[in-house]
Amino acid sequence: MEKSDILTRKVLSGVEFDRMLAFWNFKNRSVVALYGTFDVFHPSVFNLITFAAEQGQEVVVGIKADSEVKKEKGELLPVFTQEQRAAMVSAHQLVSAVYVCEEGLEEFLRRARPKVAVCCAHASEADKKALEIVKGWNGDFKIYSGSSTSIEDILTKYR
Repeated sequence: MEKSDILTRKVLSGVEFDRMLAFWNFKNRSVVALYGTFDVFHPSVFNLITFAAEQGQEVVVGIKADSEVKKEKGELLPVFTQEQRAAMVSAHQLVSAVYVCEEGLEEFLRRARPKVAVCCAHASEADKKALEIVKGWNGDFKIYSGSSTSIEDILTKYR
């Protein structure tokens, strides 16, 4: 097995993702869903993932689809493709699974049915509002405010 295969094993398709979630539910493992773009890794991203991991046992990360990022942030973003971003996130030791959210945040949350849903304070207001869907199954949502840097801050610095 190639070392790069280890990373991609955490990036799951729909059926694989559903099976992993069913296994964790069977084992009574608490799932935490984290959603975002994850375009450029910087210290605040590591802190966000650590914060999410402190909320439960299995961290599933929903990667925002390229089309959605372009719609929100313009044609120049994302810097990296959704596949590249998924691979980067999967390399984090505290991440259990990564899923590219082609169908959006609410469908990702319905699919994962997490105990806790997390996003960063830099997320769009629509994304923050969408996290409230977890209340439907007595879940909780948290906005991580410990981030001091956004992708926009980084890109501005380098322009």
